[in-house]
Amino acid sequence: MDEKINRQITQLNADNCEDRLNALRQLRKWIDDGTIPAVKQNHECNNHVHSRYSFSPYSPSGIAWKAYQTGLSTCGLMDHESVAGAAEFREACHIMGIAPTIGFEVRLNWDDTPLRGQKFNNPDQLSVGYFPVHGVPTTSLEAVEAYLKPIRRARERRNRQMTGRVDEILRPFGMELDFDRHVIPVSWWREKGSITERHILYAAGRQMTKRYGRGSGLLRFLQEDLGIPVTDKVAGYLTDGKNPCYDFDLTNLLKGYFSEKMYIPANHEEAPDVREAIPYIQSLGCIPTYTYVGDVTGESVTGDKKVQRFEDGILDDLFFCLDQYDVRAFSYAPARNTPEQLARVQRLCAKYNMLEVLGEDINQPRQPFINTALGAEEKKRFDTATWAVIGHEKAAARELSEGMFGAGAVERFPDIADRAAHFAALGHK
Repeated sequence: MDEKINRQITQLNADNCEDRLNALRQLRKWIDDGTIPAVKQNHECNNHVHSRYSFSPYSPSGIAWKAYQTGLSTCGLMDHESVAGAAEFREACHIMGIAPTIGFEVRLNWDDTPLRGQKFNNPDQLSVGYFPVHGVPTTSLEAVEAYLKPIRRARERRNRQMTGRVDEILRPFGMELDFDRHVIPVSWWREKGSITERHILYAAGRQMTKRYGRGSGLLRFLQEDLGIPVTDKVAGYLTDGKNPCYDFDLTNLLKGYFSEKMYIPANHEEAPDVREAIPYIQSLGCIPTYTYVGDVTGESVTGDKKVQRFEDGILDDLFFCLDQYDVRAFSYAPARNTPEQLARVQRLCAKYNMLEVLGEDINQPRQPFINTALGAEEKKRFDTATWAVIGHEKAAARELSEGMFGAGAVERFPDIADRAAHFAALGHK
């Protein structure tokens, strides 16, 4: 029976959406009849999980399965410049008895603002920041896709150029990297997904393992030929030929080496003006948030960010500008930050009456879906915010103006904590 179960789990990443959902339905059936032990759902949430429609080891159905196995009661889909996984994710969460939220992530430019030239939450480019957008109403999905499609096309043009730069590095070693033959096949681009820098490096890693295999030969190439420093921990991963996370571990290592060599800045087609994008996204009933990274002083959670400064030096000015541009929510991942960083963020969120949204940014197989370090009060606050986003999606799907940041809700509940509690109650209904 274990073999049958494992086959269905593998099918959660099948190419066809209906095959993935059918595999999940079978797994659910086995839970219901006792073949697979049921997992108690806790008051845990994560609003920022990427699927294979951007970069991730998980399909939308796979996320729902992983969320159930982890004990999440709610889970949020968050793909770069894509909402193509929304319908599957909603159905998958329904099958598993998990409350879903839908989001997408965009990069916005600050070039015509007082913070022009500053470093935000983007390790690769100044004046450009990542904005997760939460609470997408089902009635707005078509309009959101129309907004994101030209952004993906602009990114494709840049991705092709960056692939060429990686190809130039690999060719002297008897390898090549072609966007159409190597990068697109490791993405779900043809299904309206996005392609990121990680896809390019994932494909490059595949070319390396094809030539050198998994093990000491590849490690020697990375260290001696490319000159990449490799920690003992990562060396252990890459010399283990049976490592199930091998391609992702290699991608993380390559990102630290290749980023500066391959990176081409995103233009304004790909990263719209923050002052124009925010009101348009809000007009679709969505909740744009700024996601905090904070200065990295040690090994990053995802393993692909070196010690470096992000937005801590401009945080007060950043909150002031976000408030001026009517950004009413702020997301962060407590596992990534120090207690001092978190306390500062929380003080500023309170000052500007912003909704605090939990987002652990899951895009790697080694990342846990639950942050076990959260205290009881933090869990309660994030749980309320998550159910408030769910309530917002329900209300805004009926009428966009009835959402959490509509004029009526703001007038009735001016304090964000009271408003979140009200919409959380709607979410639970």
